[in-house]
Amino acid sequence: MQRVILVYNPKSSKQARIQTEVIDKLQSMSGIQIGKFTVKTAPVEENAKNLARILMDKDLVIVAGGDGSATVGVNAAMMTDKDVALGILGYGNFNDMARMLGESDCEEIVADYAAGKVQDLYPLEAYADGKFYKYAACYFTIGMFAESTEEFNAKDTRDNLKKGKKGIFYSIRRLARWYFKNKKHTFLPPDIHMDDEPMGNNVSDVMFINSRTVAKMMKGGEYWRQPTVYRLSYGRLKSFFRLICFMTRSILYRIPGEEVSNATKITFLNPAKVEIQAEGEYEKREVYEFSVRKSHKPIKVVVR
Repeated sequence: MQRVILVYNPKSSKQARIQTEVIDKLQSMSGIQIGKFTVKTAPVEENAKNLARILMDKDLVIVAGGDGSATVGVNAAMMTDKDVALGILGYGNFNDMARMLGESDCEEIVADYAAGKVQDLYPLEAYADGKFYKYAACYFTIGMFAESTEEFNAKDTRDNLKKGKKGIFYSIRRLARWYFKNKKHTFLPPDIHMDDEPMGNNVSDVMFINSRTVAKMMKGGEYWRQPTVYRLSYGRLKSFFRLICFMTRSILYRIPGEEVSNATKITFLNPAKVEIQAEGEYEKREVYEFSVRKSHKPIKVVVR
C-alpha cells in the first residue's frame, strides 16, 4: 500500500472543491492508504514540525491549497530525515508552486510518483539575525511587495475569492487600490546595505526568486532545479512610473535583476521592522540582518 498524506487548509480560497476533487478521488483509488493533515492557524514552522513528525519513508505528500500550505509541505520535507516526495495541487489564489511543478490532479500525481516522475528541488534558505528562518521553494520578498500580501488576507478579499472572484484582474485591482493607499509609507529604511555595500535611498523591495512566476503575473525562472543559482532583484518602486516599468518588464519578459550563486546579506545600521514574505506567508518583524542562499539539501517533488 502506498501511503499518501494529504495536506490541506480549510481556509484556502478554493477549499470547497477539495472534498470532491481531491479527497473523494483519493478515497476511490485502490492501492493507497490515506492520511490527512490539516494546516492550522499557526506559524509555518509549527505546522511544518507537526507534519514532519508523522512522515515515514516512501510517503507521498500531496498538498491541496495555496502557496502558504505548499510552504508548510516544503518545510516539513526539509525538516524530516525520511525519504518522502511532495506533490502540489493549486487551490489558492496565485498557486506559484503548483504552476512551477506543472499543474495536475491528484490521480496524476499518484501515477507520476509511481512512474518515477520525480525531480530534485533546491529551495531557498533564509536566516534572520544569523538564525535559521525558513525555507521557500519559490521566493522571499522584503518590503512593499511583501506588505501588499496582507491585502489578500483581508476578510472581504477572502470572501470574494471564495465566491469565485479569482481572476487575475481582480487581484490586480486589489493590489492597485492597496498601492495608491500605501505608497507613501516607508517600507525599508534608508540605511539598507547589501553585502556590506550601501544600496542608496528609497529602495522599497528586495526579492529572492527561485520559481517560474511570482504572484502568478511576473516571470522568474527555472532556478528551483539548480543547486546554487537564484535570481536577485531590488527596486525603488514607490514611484508609480518605476513600478509600471518594473511590472511591464516582469510580465512580458522577466523580473529585472541578476543571477547569483552565493548568499546575499541584507543589513540595516539599526534594527528595522520590515515585512518579510515567503510565498504568501508574511510577517513584520524587527531584524538587523536578513540573508538568503540556496539550500544544499534538495527535496523530491513530483513534476509534470
